[in-house]
Amino acid sequence: MEQGQDVTRRLINWDEKGNVVPDLAESWKEDPVNNTLTWNLRKGVKFVDGTDFNAEAAKWNMERLIDTKRLTEADKVKSLDIIDTYTLKMSLTDLNSQAAINYGWVAMYSPAAVKANGEEWAKTHPVGVGPFTLVDWSPDNFVNLKKFDNYFVKGTPYLDGINFRVIPDPVSASAMMEAGQADLWFDAPTKFAADLEKKGFKVNWAVTGFFWGLFANTANPDSKWNNKKLREALEYAIDRPGMARALGYGKFEALTQVAPKGSTGYNDGYDPRPYNPEKARQLLAEAGYSKGLQTTLLCSAMSQDYATAIQANLLAVGIDAKIDLADFARFNSMYMSGFFGGEGFPELAVGMVGIDLPFATGLIRHFGPTPMTGILSINGAKSPEFLALCDKLYNTFDSAELTKVTKQSVKQVSEDALVVPLLKTPWASVMAPGVHDDSSTAHNVVWNLNNSWIEKK
Repeated sequence: MEQGQDVTRRLINWDEKGNVVPDLAESWKEDPVNNTLTWNLRKGVKFVDGTDFNAEAAKWNMERLIDTKRLTEADKVKSLDIIDTYTLKMSLTDLNSQAAINYGWVAMYSPAAVKANGEEWAKTHPVGVGPFTLVDWSPDNFVNLKKFDNYFVKGTPYLDGINFRVIPDPVSASAMMEAGQADLWFDAPTKFAADLEKKGFKVNWAVTGFFWGLFANTANPDSKWNNKKLREALEYAIDRPGMARALGYGKFEALTQVAPKGSTGYNDGYDPRPYNPEKARQLLAEAGYSKGLQTTLLCSAMSQDYATAIQANLLAVGIDAKIDLADFARFNSMYMSGFFGGEGFPELAVGMVGIDLPFATGLIRHFGPTPMTGILSINGAKSPEFLALCDKLYNTFDSAELTKVTKQSVKQVSEDALVVPLLKTPWASVMAPGVHDDSSTAHNVVWNLNNSWIEKK
């Protein structure tokens, strides 16, 4: 989550149920035949400096990101054409089903303010159209916002201002909540959120969260893990329900597929490789490792407990995995090598990705042919069937058909043994008594505080 969501807005947003909805755009029209995406923008919106938000401002913000290579799929944008004051048409090399999300998630800032003061000034002085405006801030310390009286949603925001404080230590943050020194704890660790919930605090458990998986290197043609039977053995060897019980405080979901329950990609009753150590040993023998094998398991401090549980499960079937505990910089460069420019992990890695909405978006972004998260070490296991389904996901615009193809794609991930789905861990926000905020149930990058309010004491 970023405080930018409170000082400005985007063309799209997510509602409390996680559905993609219009925000600064009133609507949009996709034309797959002509490869165009047309945005119909909200009228009467002002930046906090008094200038108008319109098609010209939206175009400027998009061009700014294209020029700095920060717009997703910027290479597909052929032109941005202003049709009228509140209509912007994007002409693309090809239009896919993710275009509205990719291009609609552009934060809008005042062109006049940036032009007058420069890009360096703009990095620390956001002039947006959000419900609040920046008062002051200190990196990794605090952010103070005040109400924007001319916010376009009339009657909101309800709060006069917001004071964000960065509290790295969860013990201290929990103590502040219990002492009444804070109103809301955003992104609380599961253990502390569950403990506070038992004490009577209201907790919003977001419909999204984090997917944790066990990944095997198949990009290296000489890797033993190109043998599909070995990757299947990994999945049979791991007691995911046991991990969830032992580590999840009653809040983790043991996964049977890459899609969690309740998502548009979830296949009811689908559990292709339940915990079965004997089956794991059988597959190891069939793969030529009847006496077992040695490997390494990359993890970070965030996943060390998961790695320890996995290590024990693997050892029980004959796989001796030495844990490689990496600092975050080294871990990221190996796990998300395509993003951070590293060489990938040599054997196994336990890592996580965010769960996106709709689920098709995350499936493509994290596991597709060119994953945005840069997890390239698993590319060798992506079958032609899976890549064809990814292409179909890109080119399916009907929501019912997209859900159908998403479910097929999720099954194909398991057919390919592309990754061992481990756990869905939740994302939580804790509220003090009298605090009302439902927007944080939607998505772990969205927090619409214009509708939040606090009961008078």
